[in-house]
Amino acid sequence: MKNVFDLHEGGVHFASSDIGWVVGHSFIVYGPLLRCAKVIFYEGKPVVPDAGVIWRVCEQYKVTSLYMAPTGVRVIKKDDYEGDFVKKYDTSTIRTFCLVGERCDPDTILWIAKHFPNVLINDTWWQTETGWPISANLLNLADFKTVFPTLPGSVTRPVPGYEVKIFDEQNQEVAPDTLGKVVIKLPLPPAFMLTLWGND
Repeated sequence: MKNVFDLHEGGVHFASSDIGWVVGHSFIVYGPLLRCAKVIFYEGKPVVPDAGVIWRVCEQYKVTSLYMAPTGVRVIKKDDYEGDFVKKYDTSTIRTFCLVGERCDPDTILWIAKHFPNVLINDTWWQTETGWPISANLLNLADFKTVFPTLPGSVTRPVPGYEVKIFDEQNQEVAPDTLGKVVIKLPLPPAFMLTLWGND
């Protein structure tokens, strides 16, 4: 919560996700509360009643850390490409705009950057089974302001606990900047779901 979301005591974290999904318990309940931050619970589509509902919530509760799925941002972008709804609300308290789940496409990253020029955009990539991000852009431990430079659509580096490799179709590791299959080497970090309760 500190190194990926820049969330601190007194901050306001808004993960616009279903509480029943892994984001719900990890990043709506436990994580923010362990950081002594306030948490927003939200139920609904990001464009109902209009494409400004998320920004209205951010203004109303002075959100400092926003966590959304790229799919949710794309739905808003489709209805409000020019950002007219963004301009209607004061979103100046938002310091980080983090993305959850699937890798975010470059166009959506550029849309966020255009309409939120003063926020840190952090594209985190992970899956329900992993329990936390496999890769993300960690804030620099020296100043908590700088991050690794990224290209839109890149989720940067593995987070501590994961050893990520890229393999080709013959299951051989490939050189950097080569497309391939993502492989995570054992051992896996503690949050990773290795089994189901009562059904190893």
